[in-house]
Amino acid sequence: MTERDDSQHDSQHDDELMAELAAAVAEEAAVSDRRRAAARAAFTWRTVDAELAELLHDSALDAGAAVRSGGGAAESPRMLSFRRAAVTVEVEVDGTTVLGEVVDEHDGDAAPATVTLQRPDADDRVAEADASGFFRFEDVGPGSVRFVVARAGWSLTTPWATI
Repeated sequence: MTERDDSQHDSQHDDELMAELAAAVAEEAAVSDRRRAAARAAFTWRTVDAELAELLHDSALDAGAAVRSGGGAAESPRMLSFRRAAVTVEVEVDGTTVLGEVVDEHDGDAAPATVTLQRPDADDRVAEADASGFFRFEDVGPGSVRFVVARAGWSLTTPWATI
């Protein structure tokens, strides 16, 4: 091929590529709702580090907590404490009941927080914290859980914990 033939070939290839790109952009309405939801979910990961809470305390990790007493007494409730910035989430697991409190150091007359209990194998469960920040979940079986706390202006996600 001559130089002229090469440039003509490149020009034709560019025109075909531009036509394909134009067709892809025109197919915007053909994007499924499922793909749109997945794209939005992926986009939320950009702030994940700012939203993750740190585990401050887990009573199951205390010295001797792994040793069973032979006295037959009921086990004491498990306490978990998480923190991110000025927000602390205290959780008590007592049998199948999860009691908790959201403490926001910058709390004014803000709206109550919404607490979501997430499990990898079950639907999310949602509870509204009362005006004092207390929330409760009943009939929570053993397994992996995490809590997502949201209030106007911020959200907090705890790491996964096994209860």
